[in-house]
Amino acid sequence: MIKAYIKYWKKAGDFKTYSSRSDYWWVFLTNFIIFAILSFFNFMIMIPKAVKIMNQAGDSSQTEIIRQVTDLYAKPTGGALMIIVITAIFGLAILIPNISLTARRLRDARLPWWISLIFGLSAIHGLLTLFIHQGILIQLGFIFNLISFIVYILCLFPSKYGVDEEDDSRTYE
Repeated sequence: MIKAYIKYWKKAGDFKTYSSRSDYWWVFLTNFIIFAILSFFNFMIMIPKAVKIMNQAGDSSQTEIIRQVTDLYAKPTGGALMIIVITAIFGLAILIPNISLTARRLRDARLPWWISLIFGLSAIHGLLTLFIHQGILIQLGFIFNLISFIVYILCLFPSKYGVDEEDDSRTYE
């Protein structure tokens, strides 16, 4: 996993070579773990605030309580805002490397590399929704999630490359 992640950063701007399925999915798993940890910290920061709102609810309606709790996510403050900013910075940092990795993976499966650019738009949408909670962005969420899902399926296609890489990184132990 570490070998694949180091290779991912070394080839961050390379759109012309190939990446095996293991190259792609080890990086996917690593980034997923990083985002899961950040989300966990954000969740742990939000829980006490949500509990406080519910304890102070008194005679408030259920709709009002739900609005107040969802406002915690829509208008984060303090530690939650810090975690969201860190998540956004990491998301921006991996944007180009992810697009290039996806392009190399698609090229390796003999699929059009430009699909990775559409995948990049999906990632940009995800980053925007961290800070902008407007109706149109939320409504487009389903379409962009569907695009991401389709690209993930395409990245499962078997490799059809002709030449092994110089660093023999297609086999991970």
